[in-house]
Amino acid sequence: MKDPKDMKILSFMRRLEIADRIIDKLDPKEVCRIWHDTKNDASYFADDVIVGIVYEINETLGIKGSYHNKDLYKFFEEFGYYDKLIKFFHKSFESCE
Repeated sequence: MKDPKDMKILSFMRRLEIADRIIDKLDPKEVCRIWHDTKNDASYFADDVIVGIVYEINETLGIKGSYHNKDLYKFFEEFGYYDKLIKFFHKSFESCE
């Protein structure tokens, strides 16, 4: 029998396309328009995007209307999604007018 933790990770990995789709749709111009190029804003931006991703993935897991899923937040942190979003955030300001 497989470890429940491993099963949960596999379940999350099958849903990475949701996260990748959301990230691919991010618009650098929107980042420039709404945020400031600061460390705090970069963290808030990454958190905001991850919260939306967790909400959508929860929906696919049958957890309706919830942003809560500590394991999923930890998963995204361990798989470098926060870092990826922070890099996207800072890179966005290179193309700002």
